[in-house]
Amino acid sequence: MKYALPTDDGKTVGKVFGRAKSFALYNDADSSYVIAANEGVNAEHGAGTGAAAFLAEKGVGILIAPEVGPKAAAALSAAGIRVEITEAGKALGEAMADVIVPSK
Repeated sequence: MKYALPTDDGKTVGKVFGRAKSFALYNDADSSYVIAANEGVNAEHGAGTGAAAFLAEKGVGILIAPEVGPKAAAALSAAGIRVEITEAGKALGEAMADVIVPSK
């Protein structure tokens, strides 16, 4: 499963989804993180829906973010991306640990 978290500093969860500077993309198959720039950060309109399309292209299944606007939520849902809520400013690893349940 691939996960995405909005981040402005590459270390903590950002306050916003669509206008985050980048996304931390986590792949649980190999436990790797990649920081990918959000190309739509400066979009005049549609930053959230553009970010949703970007994450869908990357094969993300779960977004972990503090909040998502209604249009972005609809776009994420249409792409089959589940949204999990976390606190802004939380360390990326901590936010991931809150969502991922280790298999026994």
